[in-house]
Amino acid sequence: MRRSGFLLLSAACLVAACERVAPVSRHTIAQSLKGVLVYPRSTVVDLSSGDSAGQMTLASPDAPDAIAKWFRVNLVQNRWTLENDARQPDGTILIFAKRGAQPLWISIQRSSGGPGSNFTVTGAISGSSDSTRTASPGTDSTQRSGSSMSSKRIHRR
Repeated sequence: MRRSGFLLLSAACLVAACERVAPVSRHTIAQSLKGVLVYPRSTVVDLSSGDSAGQMTLASPDAPDAIAKWFRVNLVQNRWTLENDARQPDGTILIFAKRGAQPLWISIQRSSGGPGSNFTVTGAISGSSDSTRTASPGTDSTQRSGSSMSSKRIHRR
């Protein structure tokens, strides 16, 4: 019994060691989220980036509706155009905005197992292939935050 447990643990360690994740590019994140304000009192949970897109996952003690309201007001005040704003059946609020050729996806949901919210802010570098991709005609562009980005191009930290 002990030997099989050791073998399983060894195999898991080998698999984890072989799976190398590309480093997060803070430059890409800074360029893809240029000019984006972050909700007050939020804390960074995770950063991820690809070749031309970046994403920040944040947590806040406030409710999703309060965060969404703040983004709606502040995006418009900072010359972003709200292209889509929808609530999903599970309560997640999805916002898509553009400023010039720069896209921005925001997904806000209630924290699981406690008070507050988690939200992601995803952007693409203006002029990149990620910034020119939007949902295909006839599809729902509120599918999820960053849905136009290839999962192969975005790397988790």
